[in-house]
Amino acid sequence: MNKFHTLYFETTRNCNFSCQYCSTGSSKEKKYTDLDFDSVVSKILEPARELGTKFIDFSGGEFLLRKDHIEILKKANELGFIIGVVSNGSTLSDSKLAELKSLLGNNLIISLGINSFDPENKNTRDTETENVIKAIERINKYGIKINMCVTIGEFNKHSFENTVKSIKDLALPFNRIPFVPRNCPAENLMINKESLKEYFHPALRKYFNGQISYVPYMLPPEVYTELTGQDFSEDQIPLNPSVGCWVGSYYSINPEGEVSPCPLFADHVSGGNVMETPLKEILFESELFVKIIDRKNLDGKCGSCRFTNTCGGCRVMSYYKTGNVFAEDPTCFIEDLNDSELKDIENQTISSFKNYLRMNKIKDLLLNEKDRE
Repeated sequence: MNKFHTLYFETTRNCNFSCQYCSTGSSKEKKYTDLDFDSVVSKILEPARELGTKFIDFSGGEFLLRKDHIEILKKANELGFIIGVVSNGSTLSDSKLAELKSLLGNNLIISLGINSFDPENKNTRDTETENVIKAIERINKYGIKINMCVTIGEFNKHSFENTVKSIKDLALPFNRIPFVPRNCPAENLMINKESLKEYFHPALRKYFNGQISYVPYMLPPEVYTELTGQDFSEDQIPLNPSVGCWVGSYYSINPEGEVSPCPLFADHVSGGNVMETPLKEILFESELFVKIIDRKNLDGKCGSCRFTNTCGGCRVMSYYKTGNVFAEDPTCFIEDLNDSELKDIENQTISSFKNYLRMNKIKDLLLNEKDRE
């Protein structure tokens, strides 16, 4: 598995929603100029595929509002990407879903956002829970794969476990997205160490269908090596599969072409702009990217922790809480655990990871199938 195997591409800031805490600063009252189709292809899609990127998530704003979204998806499919589309669900009519199915067949995963299965969801997602459920039902009719995205913050710590249980009951995978004040000055809504320890982390450990991206990830590196075969002396980040902090496994490009290690600080931390610098040069030669994938460069406990290679701390939380992307993760609570508590979490993580590996084999089969085409 290559580094930078996944690209999260924010193709537009235009949206038909006005979510109060939107990460990209999108709003239906604002209009933006998008990168043109030729630039998207020549500066992003083709170079990314040549560098070994296998999965691409098209996001926004609302990606499906781009007039050329079908042309972009068609080109990405021709290039051999595994394709994801992040949507608020409102643009996914039956006719649109039929069109996407006809164009991409089984090569499509649609990600929908939901922060809670209660009326509070509308406060942060600008839509009622029932609308998300209806979107799920429509998508299921076409046999299209679904992923759920849950933004976590102080606003949903009490409902989070019920949310991930409800997603599991729907037999769907999910990923958690930490709320950050990227384009919304609401630092008070960011999770803190106490809420992570008491509310979010126990649920994330329990439901392995959301295993792919959370920290602190207390999987002993020797167990990861034994189960996956990856040698951390070659790559210090877990790639087969990716767990913990995904920086180095994925990267993001914002609507203006800035390339960042994570979409959650994409407007603040950049290794360069693809409109000015080749993508290969940004990912493999820029100071930011070269340094951030070398976990020996992490400061404090994140650089010396037993779980550095399997966790890495959350670079986004470090950045927004300290101003330094390499700082130790201030939300990590590992030093507050006694030996017995730590061992229990390790054992739970090992068991959960084994279950995730079995689930992940399906994705690997799809990746290999696309490579043979």
